[in-house]
Amino acid sequence: MIALGGKPIAVLKGGPSSERAVSLATGAGIARALRSLGANVTEVDVAGPDFELPNDTWLAFIALHGEFGEDGQLQQILEDRGIAYTGENVEGSRLAFDKIPSKQQFTRHGVNTPHWEIIHAGEKPTLPLPYVIKPPRQGSTVGIQIVRQDSEVASALAAAREFDDELLIEQFIPGRELTVGVLGDLALPILEIIPKAASTISTTSIRFSTRRAAAVPSTFARRRSKRSSPEKFKTSCSRRSSRLG
Repeated sequence: MIALGGKPIAVLKGGPSSERAVSLATGAGIARALRSLGANVTEVDVAGPDFELPNDTWLAFIALHGEFGEDGQLQQILEDRGIAYTGENVEGSRLAFDKIPSKQQFTRHGVNTPHWEIIHAGEKPTLPLPYVIKPPRQGSTVGIQIVRQDSEVASALAAAREFDDELLIEQFIPGRELTVGVLGDLALPILEIIPKAASTISTTSIRFSTRRAAAVPSTFARRRSKRSSPEKFKTSCSRRSSRLG
């Protein structure tokens, strides 16, 4: 582990995307954690590409969510300035942020993923109901619509097309929401995202304010089939990550 005592670290937070408020909270939490480890932390509210960093910045810790912060733009700026930063590189960020080339990579490499199709302006989905409509270049659940009935299609398409005319349509698969961070080749422990109350997922504010994360217990393996054991699940996540960067 790298000793952080006295290291000048800039925590980049905020950003211009619709997830700005969440990013500010994320950045504040990261800054507290880094200070507890002895780092010399400067919190930088990034409103756009012309943000300023302290001259002695040793590392930029990226805490931005959504567009600009996760799609390679911020990473390219930092590389152009010669500043080391956390997370994926420019190309990996661009690929992972865009849901369509990500799906294409999964399909190309035989990685299991829900059935999907791409539609453009004036087109309607051909997948059987229920399905999920996703603007491909938004962070979190911004613009996502779950469609269960024919009567919902038109309004769901209109809502999603406020963000993009090109849309990803994906088979809806009910189940638990599990997430695994991957650090290099290391898959971190499994976390389950648990809603505090029944809610829609269509807005970022609802998604982040009405849910909590909990470590998945060892009983996960006993409650699920062998093919969904914790180690196989983590291996699957690592495989997906490797295909994106």
